[in-house]
Amino acid sequence: MKKKRTYSKHDLRRSIEDIEKSIYFISERVRMFETVFNDYIEMQKNEDKFKEFLDGKYKQPEHNESRRNSTVSI
Repeated sequence: MKKKRTYSKHDLRRSIEDIEKSIYFISERVRMFETVFNDYIEMQKNEDKFKEFLDGKYKQPEHNESRRNSTVSI
């Protein structure tokens, strides 16, 4: 029967530090992408048009109380 590998405290610590570094790297890349994207929109002078587009695409529909009461229960 194979023995399972045991992990030392230092192995776990190194793995956690590697994960932490990876998360930091990814978050920095996302932050830089966001900055560049915002600068591009500003350069194109499309800020208002882009905001309108996002509002139209992702606006949450308002819930009516009457719609909630009209549901049929089985």
